[in-house]
Amino acid sequence: MRIALISDIHSNIHALEAVEKDIRKNQIDRIFCLGDIINFGAHPKECLDWVRENCDIVLKGEHDILVADPGEVYVSNPYAIQSADWTYDMLDEKDFEYINSLENFYEEPEFILTHDEPTVPGTYGFMTSLRDAKETFTCFDNRFCFYGHTHLQILFVKNNENVFAEKSEKYLIKEDEQYLISVGSVGQPRDRDTRAAYTIVDTDEGYIQFKRVPYDFEKAAADILKAGLPEMFANILKMKRD
Repeated sequence: MRIALISDIHSNIHALEAVEKDIRKNQIDRIFCLGDIINFGAHPKECLDWVRENCDIVLKGEHDILVADPGEVYVSNPYAIQSADWTYDMLDEKDFEYINSLENFYEEPEFILTHDEPTVPGTYGFMTSLRDAKETFTCFDNRFCFYGHTHLQILFVKNNENVFAEKSEKYLIKEDEQYLISVGSVGQPRDRDTRAAYTIVDTDEGYIQFKRVPYDFEKAAADILKAGLPEMFANILKMKRD
């Protein structure tokens, strides 16, 4: 089975449509979305509709909650709150009901899905270090654990008692290993690469592959400014620090 894992779309329909084309070229069997579908970008309705129609499993992240049910999550960033208020006005009651129906964790015998830090989903910690990975591997027995939230593509591998971070874009799955996989961000990558990011796992051919897809980030940034959203979210897409 070939699975595409997407996360942190953040209302960026331009990036999502580019990823969709790449997914189709790769003959994907299932699509899993790990949350933060909305907020920051200018096209929340379009992204939410796409995820609802195309994804087999969908989780919610803290920015989805911030828009649909803000009393259930603490976010202190004033720009994120401003963007969430704008996003709220772009959606309707059916959208909020859909978001509130989603979980932030899903499990099957072979894998775990979570939006954020896998040991305690819903705490919204950023699991990026080898030290954290070693601790997290003690908390699950499934072969794969996929998570979002970091906006980075990271692969941690456990081979017996040895845990290491794998740097290659494509890694061959081995029988005696477990994997922690941060799948990257479709709509707001934070690794100084403007391309959209997602991950493919092929359990038949036996590999994990980090994918990058070019898209019109200038158009996405322009849409953010045109909507009156905070300029910082446009600058992030263009990898500007100001």
